Amino acid sequence: MLKFLSARVNKMLQEFDGLRIDHPHGLVSPWVYLADTADPYRAVQQGARLFSSPNLPDHPQLAQYAIARAEQLDTSLPRYADGWVRELDPRQIERYALLMDPLVDAVRTRSGTIEEILCEVLSTLPYPLARTIERHGLGRFRVTQKADLENPDDVYRSENARAEDWIMAGNHDTPPIWRLARAWFDNGQARHQADYLAWRLAPEATREAFAREIAGDRRKLVHAKLADVLASPATHVMIFFADLLGMEAIYNRPGIIHPDNWRLRVSPDFEETYPASAARGEVLNIPTVLALALRARGTEFTAAHRDLIDQLLRLGGWWE
Repeated sequence: MLKFLSARVNKMLQEFDGLRIDHPHGLVSPWVYLADTADPYRAVQQGARLFSSPNLPDHPQLAQYAIARAEQLDTSLPRYADGWVRELDPRQIERYALLMDPLVDAVRTRSGTIEEILCEVLSTLPYPLARTIERHGLGRFRVTQKADLENPDDVYRSENARAEDWIMAGNHDTPPIWRLARAWFDNGQARHQADYLAWRLAPEATREAFAREIAGDRRKLVHAKLADVLASPATHVMIFFADLLGMEAIYNRPGIIHPDNWRLRVSPDFEETYPASAARGEVLNIPTVLALALRARGTEFTAAHRDLIDQLLRLGGWWE
């Protein structure tokens, strides 16, 4: 099986520039359930993690596959919780990483770096998976539009990102940031978002004025949201094409069947229309976003930084 996996990965790497692993939980800590249960939904709810279930009375057959030992579990938590397994020794981590290691080795052999690997870890990060990706210096996804602004520890808040992570305002399964910002203005959440972004991007002396400014202009709120992504500790940034091009149509509605899912495309005339739209701030104006992100690092400023920010704002041409 490992030879087959390596062969498949090497074949893909001959044809593509990188490797995106969606839900690597399935390679490290998969959730399994009884297929012959009458109610499939209930079966999933009452499932368990394949390699982390040494002594479950309702899944005794999983004991033979367990890597984690009973004393390493926190059974006060639900069995799906990230902290269900609370500790592992190095040998156990190697066993959990059995299928991940060949993928990483193949990319390293091809390019000499792991920068081409994206692990789509979203809200859940079970401890065995966390230790596996940590073993290779890999990060997770941080989707900032999902951040809970009331919870300082929320995994999607930009300030909680780590250097190895991939950060983005949204992706193919979320509303475009332009559409979401419109909803924030409609439902009264724009100022709440603006206060958080001002805390992230503006010095204390100008924070209130900056919050009022971006809470009064949807274009500015969107640009501040993308600047927050660039100002984070993460060194890998992803911008979904709908967010770049000011689109509000939804690419995919996860979990439901819809005739428009996966059909959204870039307009064939975008090269002609983008510059004028960027000059009005109606699509993502990259120089403006860069200027806002750089300005967020005010304590590190030099005269050269200030000159660069001024040049970027002039190049952006719409936000003084």
